[in-house]
Amino acid sequence: MIIEACVGNFKAIKSACMEFSKGLNVVLGPPSSGKSSILEAITLIMQSRGEDALIIEGRLLMIHDIVDVLRNMDTSSKVAVSLKFSIDDQVSSFLKDTGVNVNSGSITYSYSFIHSLGNVEQEVWLNDNLLVAFGRVNDKNLIFKPEPLDLCITPYHVMHEDALETCSDPPDSVKVAKAVLFSLRQGLRDRFFFIGENRLAWWKRTFETTVDLLPDYSVGGDAQYTVHQLSRMLTVPSYREQVKEILSGMKSLNVEDITAGFIAPNRLMGFIKAKGSWGVLYNAGLGVRSILPLIVQLVLAPKGSTIIIDGVDIGLNEESLDNILGVVSNYAETKNLQVIVSSRLRPRVSNARIIELTEA
Repeated sequence: MIIEACVGNFKAIKSACMEFSKGLNVVLGPPSSGKSSILEAITLIMQSRGEDALIIEGRLLMIHDIVDVLRNMDTSSKVAVSLKFSIDDQVSSFLKDTGVNVNSGSITYSYSFIHSLGNVEQEVWLNDNLLVAFGRVNDKNLIFKPEPLDLCITPYHVMHEDALETCSDPPDSVKVAKAVLFSLRQGLRDRFFFIGENRLAWWKRTFETTVDLLPDYSVGGDAQYTVHQLSRMLTVPSYREQVKEILSGMKSLNVEDITAGFIAPNRLMGFIKAKGSWGVLYNAGLGVRSILPLIVQLVLAPKGSTIIIDGVDIGLNEESLDNILGVVSNYAETKNLQVIVSSRLRPRVSNARIIELTEA
């Protein structure tokens, strides 16, 4: 679970920190207040977790060019993202396997870069104690703290112990930091999902996708494979109960039934039944097309996952928003999920944590 996120010089955000809790969290604010920027900054780090560089066109988020995330497109600015995670049973088990006996507390990981210089700085904290600070500065790859030490690799790796490859035997705190990075990277596997505002456009696109190769737990990047995933769930018997859950969740939008099928080779179409009549899913209202990926993801996500939903209120009025957030909140409680959503409309769900933004 993400306890806190701090973001600097990322898209609309100059500097901001926000705390999250388990269950439903609502990032509330007017247009251009930085809601999407914060959620995308978190997702960029999580998408790149374990890779040897920031992945800007990945399975969760499509950015296309790293300059697009720089505030004011200033290549000399320092972009920074810091994430604080709680240590749960899964992360703790990996820590124990690496010889670090910590059952609770937190791990903080930060990644910052200056695009024009190629500089990168990273920090790893365990229970609010700094284990190591390191990076590439002025063409030198170094550990800065706890003591200066040369690195034998350019430390561009994101949340990965390989970034701490030293040229000599490191101090114990660096060895612990490597174990922490490994445990965090492995412990978060298949437990983070992002659904962005772009999900509305993907109902009319054609994807040459082998349904059997879709991920078990995700609707895909920005929900672009939702129709394909829905088709898979409708045809594989083991998903039968989950399909019932999807239909139950969609009833709050007066949807009676949903199906999907091929209308031509490599052309998959979704269909929806409402008021006793069937129609093409692409022609459904914004609310239906916006919410279906969310319900599918809530159903598919393993227990203990974090799900980020940008623009949960797309196509909804206040009453529909409250109905949907009620469904989301129930899933969060029954499956021990952390759900972080952004909204321009203020919800009236009593058990939601409201995080209000006024300006970026």
